[in-house]
Amino acid sequence: MKPSVSLPLLVVVLSAAGAVAQEGRPRLIPPDPDKLLLLDRRVVASVEQARLVHGKVVKEPANPLFQADKPWENSMNNLYPNLFWDEEEGIFKLWYKCVLADADAIAKMDGPTTVHDVGWYLLYATSRDGLKWDKPELGLFAHDGERRTNIVARDTPNVGVFKDTEDPDAARRYKMVYDTGLGQLKARFSRDGIHWGEPVAMQGFGPRNGDTHNNAFWDERSGKYLWFTKLYLGERLVARAESTDFLNWKNNGLVLRSSLEEGRSRQTYCLPVFRYGSIYLGYAMLYDLGKGRTVDCELAWSPDGLHWERVLPGVPLIPRGPKGSYDSECIYAMAGPPVARNGDLLIFYGGDDFPHTGWKRHCLPCLARLPLDHFAGYEPVEPNEPAKIVTRPLRLSGESLRLSAAAEGGSVKVLALDEAGAVVAESAPLAGDLHEAAVVWNDGGGRLKAGSEWRFRIELERATLFALDGVALVDETLPEQPSSLREEVWEPRPVKEQRIDFTTDAAGWKGVDEIVHLAEGGASGGFVRFSRAGRNLPIALSGATPETSPLAGAWPEKFGGRGAEISVKVRAPREGGRAQIEVFAHDVAQWTRETTVNFGTDWREAKATLRYGWTDAEATAAGWRRSPVGFSWEETMRHVGKIVVVPSAAGPLETFDMDEVVVRGVE
Repeated sequence: MKPSVSLPLLVVVLSAAGAVAQEGRPRLIPPDPDKLLLLDRRVVASVEQARLVHGKVVKEPANPLFQADKPWENSMNNLYPNLFWDEEEGIFKLWYKCVLADADAIAKMDGPTTVHDVGWYLLYATSRDGLKWDKPELGLFAHDGERRTNIVARDTPNVGVFKDTEDPDAARRYKMVYDTGLGQLKARFSRDGIHWGEPVAMQGFGPRNGDTHNNAFWDERSGKYLWFTKLYLGERLVARAESTDFLNWKNNGLVLRSSLEEGRSRQTYCLPVFRYGSIYLGYAMLYDLGKGRTVDCELAWSPDGLHWERVLPGVPLIPRGPKGSYDSECIYAMAGPPVARNGDLLIFYGGDDFPHTGWKRHCLPCLARLPLDHFAGYEPVEPNEPAKIVTRPLRLSGESLRLSAAAEGGSVKVLALDEAGAVVAESAPLAGDLHEAAVVWNDGGGRLKAGSEWRFRIELERATLFALDGVALVDETLPEQPSSLREEVWEPRPVKEQRIDFTTDAAGWKGVDEIVHLAEGGASGGFVRFSRAGRNLPIALSGATPETSPLAGAWPEKFGGRGAEISVKVRAPREGGRAQIEVFAHDVAQWTRETTVNFGTDWREAKATLRYGWTDAEATAAGWRRSPVGFSWEETMRHVGKIVVVPSAAGPLETFDMDEVVVRGVE
């Protein structure tokens, strides 16, 4: 029964410990398994009149923090800032990229060398407060005869630097990761982050990795080093690798990409990653090739460091400034562990007033502040109407539940629910700027002991909830994104059919390597023959767009029903492997279904059926296999491109015939 106790408004301005506003000195923010960010889809079961929004980022008025005022700072074009607050030394350390784009600047290098036709320096700066920066005169590398420079390395494109406190070898305390081209990943080691050893080639990366802001760190949760870089497959994608010794790497492949709707006009440029709370976060830089070649900084998250999602696709965490301002065109956020000061997260970034074109441009160091935990949270859709959030089951790790919220002029109230959904305890409303504020319960709160499991209903009035503390997930499984094509919510269109019989021509199909149209001898008239010179895997491919294929498009609208059946008649000179049917999202990546029909000397009909509203797991259970670089099942169904028919590897064939390709909607 819901308690009827009248509860006073509890105004909280500081954290429970009252320390945030008094700390002054910067501090590293360690991971916290008992902190749940509301942007984590595993936390929230349902929302009512609420929406997810970013917290408010405030840019430092003194931005840019320093200029490219040294002769060797020829072009700091993407900056690629690597930031570390060294608690032992009490200073910020910044390693940043500089390109020598002009021939005369390259000639002034101490022994001119180029990578990608330009010179490269890694520069180093320090600061006590993060605002005033020094470029130390280290005397390590000369430029134009001047040795009093802040150059710590050269010939090292796309650098990431981090301090590794877990490595027992002090000579490898600092680690630098970089590449000199796709597939050429390297590392260097240092005792102090200033004097670096010789390059060491990294093993395990693929030929399409590199050419971005490489960043790596020791992940105590997995007990491995993680390295994030680029995977280039005609567009920029984010890849990950892992290692236990920092020399030999397991390539995990693709972990993040832009959406099908964005296409190749908006690409994932780089992803500096860090641990925060119980999850992994990353600053995802999105490169807008189709919109002036700007770069936006979004936020991405992952439950395990391997499976990544953008939090609010298309919405920047750090907005670019107005036209003509110092960060109006490109923003590149820092790599490095999160650091806080005076209750704010400090996000250092490179800001550029010139688009991402050419080598000659300056991206200057800047600072933005975000209240701790305020990456993204739920607020009422209508400002003057309340919102409700219900969590999934959570386990109390201590005696108190705490929360972080922006509730100035509003309030947050928490109700604990049992398995049946009944209210067992209700909190006093909380108001103000709340950071890890303790929830105060009425008499029913005595049941909320450490180790007990509850759902919580959180009621918001003119407030935004960002995080819960003192609780952990009961079920850490990441739920699949809800599909708008689910049968219970989607109204199907009338069933339609599209038939391709190759009567007069190849109907836009292509072959790998060769296709021939024959006017007679098919299952019903003409047919096409595919062959591959010197190979045993001929492939049949339809067009990938509605202009080149009648099969391309959004299948739920194009063929109606609740699913579709694909059928194709095939024949081969001899018995061979099974017919496989592949459905691509545009022409990018596919889902594959091996049919039950083997190629043979007579015409045989191979079929594959599907439902539009399947989750990825349901499609997999039904026998469809997702490409390692594939999109979700729903995205694929909404953006079907080319259809491919290919023999399985078991029972290879040099050639095969195909006729009567049919796609029809089914109820």
